[in-house]
Amino acid sequence: MWKIALHILLIVGLVLSLFMVRKILSVTHQEIYEQPDLHPFGQGNAPREVQMEIMEQLELFQQGYAARDTSGLASFMDRLISRQQILILGTMPNEIYSGFEEAADLVQSDWLSWGDVKLLVEQSNISGSDSVVWVSTIGTVEFDLSRLLVLPLRFSGVMVREGQDWKFQQLQFQFDLDSSWILGAIFLLSLLLLATIIRFVFVVVSNR
Repeated sequence: MWKIALHILLIVGLVLSLFMVRKILSVTHQEIYEQPDLHPFGQGNAPREVQMEIMEQLELFQQGYAARDTSGLASFMDRLISRQQILILGTMPNEIYSGFEEAADLVQSDWLSWGDVKLLVEQSNISGSDSVVWVSTIGTVEFDLSRLLVLPLRFSGVMVREGQDWKFQQLQFQFDLDSSWILGAIFLLSLLLLATIIRFVFVVVSNR
């Protein structure tokens, strides 16, 4: 009887673990996607003229990440990325790219192997004054590895005016995951592992 109870416990635990993982990976701010006039982080305080100029650059950024045509990488970088003190933070802990060449390597890597990035450009928060603005918005990335894997993103950056153009001097990509479920999932999976080990030891001892 206890064997049946243990198997039921393992099955229930796996189902709950899958539910938690699904919650962690779910797309947040779903109402923003359904109501395009909403802004997840507010509209920002930059003058309307500046906001329009920034959104034009963000559209170019989005087009580059949508087309993912590496033959246009040089023009993309020259049009959108500053050569002065550029810093890009990727989604993984070791993804810290400093300098124009490293930034170009990251963009090329994204285009070749990451996935389709879709940013909510018109819902961006654009704040700042004079020649410096801070930009933030949300989006998703649909991975090439599996079209079933779509993760929410937070996208933010600092743009500076260089001549007539606005260019990114800092950029950050961040997965917008619901971390409130992570500890629960770790705890549950640890219990399942412990139960599995106990069952394995019992089977080994019983068969001696």
